[in-house]
Amino acid sequence: MCRICGKYFDTETTPKDEWIMPTKNRYYHTKCYNDWKQNMDNATDDDWVMYIYDFLARDLKVSYNWHMCESQRKKFLKENKFTNKGIYFTLKYFYEIKHNSWDKGNGGIGIVPYVYKDATEYWTDVEWKKRGFMKAIEEQIAARAHREVKTIKKPTTKKQKPKYDLNSIEGADMNDS
Repeated sequence: MCRICGKYFDTETTPKDEWIMPTKNRYYHTKCYNDWKQNMDNATDDDWVMYIYDFLARDLKVSYNWHMCESQRKKFLKENKFTNKGIYFTLKYFYEIKHNSWDKGNGGIGIVPYVYKDATEYWTDVEWKKRGFMKAIEEQIAARAHREVKTIKKPTTKKQKPKYDLNSIEGADMNDS
């Protein structure tokens, strides 16, 4: 089922260019997904939830515990009064800007409350110095949705074992032994 329009489709019979699976078991129509990514400018805070998981799966290429992440995210919204957009940019700051390792996160996003303030200061400073920088990042994310996905297949040629003719080896006479 497409996570955006809610319509069902069969991945076996639907052409591969008409659907996409950016994260494990999350299917979308290619058009729905591209439109969704393009509309980041008009995104509500709820829309940023999908961007968070898209960032984890497609940008960081990590395995995450969705239930744990979702529980943590909801807790951050309720107790810390964070926004989903703020959580997204905190994760982007911590993993892309600061180059921290995902391995210590135990499959979750529990680091967010500890670096949210630093991330906010960083992004505010960047935006102040480079007016429009945050907008440029959002535009890059939207532009990425329009990139053509290329599938690279590894050649399946078998290396043939060389055939040796022992009689053709110079100086070897098989009858002398």
